[in-house]
Amino acid sequence: AFTYLWVAANQWLGNDGRGLGWFCLFVSLTAATVAIQALGDVGGAFGVWNALNWLAWTLLWFTFFLLLGLSRKIQRQVALLTLVCAIGTGWIPGLLILGQVLKP
Repeated sequence: AFTYLWVAANQWLGNDGRGLGWFCLFVSLTAATVAIQALGDVGGAFGVWNALNWLAWTLLWFTFFLLLGLSRKIQRQVALLTLVCAIGTGWIPGLLILGQVLKP
């Protein structure tokens, strides 16, 4: 929730987002740490899926750092990766759970 407030404050105040970009770097480092732990604990299909999710989100947060923190011109690539991550790690699994195909 804190990140959403930061994004909203950046937009409302007209800031360039560099501070948020640097915050994204630390989030990606944290996610990478969890991804490494998840890779070490892979035990079955859910373990593989969990590790891949953490890796995807690590990459996504790092691209936010590149886009906002370092002002790289990668808006389209980040937008596409955001859609892929949202669909692949949230929307599809959510639909499968709601449809009782997956049991969490």
